Amino acid sequence: MAQLFDFKKVSVGPRALVATVELAPSAPLMTSETPEATDLVLDLMPALSDHVCLGDSAPTFGEVAQDTELAHLLEHVTVELLAQTDIAGDVTCGQTAEVAERIYEITLGCPDDVLVAGALSSAAWILQWAYSGGGDPRPDVDAIVGGLVGLVESVSDRVVEPADDVEPEPEPEPEPELQVVPEPEPEPAQEPEEAPAEPADDAEPEPEPESAPDAEPEPEPEPDPDPEPATP
Repeated sequence: MAQLFDFKKVSVGPRALVATVELAPSAPLMTSETPEATDLVLDLMPALSDHVCLGDSAPTFGEVAQDTELAHLLEHVTVELLAQTDIAGDVTCGQTAEVAERIYEITLGCPDDVLVAGALSSAAWILQWAYSGGGDPRPDVDAIVGGLVGLVESVSDRVVEPADDVEPEPEPEPEPELQVVPEPEPEPAQEPEEAPAEPADDAEPEPEPESAPDAEPEPEPEPDPDPEPATP
């Protein structure tokens, strides 16, 4: 059988992955057209029967699985693979809507676009096996789930733990700010003072100042003569 599904478009938003899927002309539109193939899928993944199915004629998917759109079955197989990885968080259901003849839009919660896209591709492969007659080798669901986890690990380059056991990583403590102490500016180098020039040996000595001559003493005044007596 030719490929059942042709993925026309896959878009990833902040919370959901939306895939536009066209069914091949040879593919059954409803699961009731090939009930034995639908039984193969339910036998391979028995937990599908317990899925809650909102907005359908019955509360669980097991009650409508034998007469629903093939794209609706693709949605639930994808959700079951995500649930078995234990790293998909709160992805418990999706939504399938017909947008044109044999074209459907499947919306899935998207905790990790690589994980959800891988699960959708694996679900399409499982349905391809079942609606092509089954046979060996039978899909190994555990190996598929392990491959999805390994795919996410290889892309994120980290070991993924189950969602319930993940502990929040402690926030790193802020590193202390380094205070840069400016280095003191070097003092300008002082130019050496020039030593006073020594007098040349052949310089003539300065003459010593001459001393002034001693002043001559003034003569003492002569005494006045006594007056002569007057004659009568």
